[in-house]
Amino acid sequence: MGRILQDEKKRNMLAFLVIWGIMTIGLFIRTFDWIANSYNTSILAISYKYGFTSRGLIGTIYQFLGSLLGVDIWNYFVALKFYVICTVVCYIAFAIMMLLFLRRTSVANKKMQQYLILIFTVFFITMFATEKNFGRIDMFMLLATILAIYLIAIEKFVWLVVPLTALGVIFHQGYVFMFYNVVLVLLLYRIFTKEGKNRGKYIAVLIISLVICAALFFWFQIIYRGGAHDYYYEIREHARTMGVEGKPHDELLRAEILGVNLHDEELKYRLSNVIEIIMFIVFFSPYILFVGKVLVRTLKRQTEIKRKLIYLAVILGPLTLLPDYIFKVDFGRWTFAGVSYFLLIFIFMYAVNERDIIESVDEGLEKLKDSLYRPFVFVTPLLFVPFMDIAVTEFTDQLCVLFRNIVGI
Repeated sequence: MGRILQDEKKRNMLAFLVIWGIMTIGLFIRTFDWIANSYNTSILAISYKYGFTSRGLIGTIYQFLGSLLGVDIWNYFVALKFYVICTVVCYIAFAIMMLLFLRRTSVANKKMQQYLILIFTVFFITMFATEKNFGRIDMFMLLATILAIYLIAIEKFVWLVVPLTALGVIFHQGYVFMFYNVVLVLLLYRIFTKEGKNRGKYIAVLIISLVICAALFFWFQIIYRGGAHDYYYEIREHARTMGVEGKPHDELLRAEILGVNLHDEELKYRLSNVIEIIMFIVFFSPYILFVGKVLVRTLKRQTEIKRKLIYLAVILGPLTLLPDYIFKVDFGRWTFAGVSYFLLIFIFMYAVNERDIIESVDEGLEKLKDSLYRPFVFVTPLLFVPFMDIAVTEFTDQLCVLFRNIVGI
């Protein structure tokens, strides 16, 4: 009997891996444009040669590797190859970490964890394959986050969470609003579910990480912002030679090198931002309502104050994205970060066998049992990808254009 069960588990895992692999390759082929836009190639021209400046890490790595290999890095095709290699490596790292989460998940919960991983894969692969976000440093920030929460899940090498979160801010100071929330919430989860020295360890990690990330954010956003202005024309020329069609991304360079505030220039995107996010919320509402009901149901069931605080933190965690939505226009990136937040929370909770969440999810799925929508629960996400940058998704972008043409705005 044991042998039969073992064989069945192997067959189920093999079937999952085959479906996962085919889906991943198919999504990549469908969405990959073979284009690195000028925004992402221009970032490679910024490096620590000009000081410890914002978004300079990826350019420093690129320029160091070019010097090491003796390659002429100041051309578009080398930049494109660099990002192809980075993307493939990141996809492999993503797959490995998802398998590690799956491995830790109990047999009873593996099927749901597989669904969560498949859904996350749909969003992750397509997000970073299209021209808008191919090579975007959000990918590196997200991978650092996933590794950090895996360490929190296995409760080993937890001190590495500090450099991993710091690395996220070094890639881009926007990390503190986009992906840092999930790490903070899960550290709080450990603080409220541990006792004695173990609790103290997580408190220390949380405090040290917060202090370092806040200091880095303050440095990049306020103190050194625009600090490399003496090298602007040199950086711009390098960005030009790497840009598709020989064009640099002037808005990026003026913001990061000269410290120019682009708020007024971005106002023209605001109307489309509002229309698109409303459309996304409407069409994505089945998932929003499902997750909301699961979390509220879980919160209400808690009898201990510290358990209530855990799920209150989970519910409130995405509010860190509000400053981005209010002051910035890359609504596609913020919405992707919000979706990633909830997927990572659930993947973590299933990996650590958090019964309260699991029972609430099971109850929610049971209510969908006779619903006509149930067969489409794990397929519908395909309609909402890929996420973009200023536009939320290709789907909402096209709907927004159609809507504005009809109403004449």
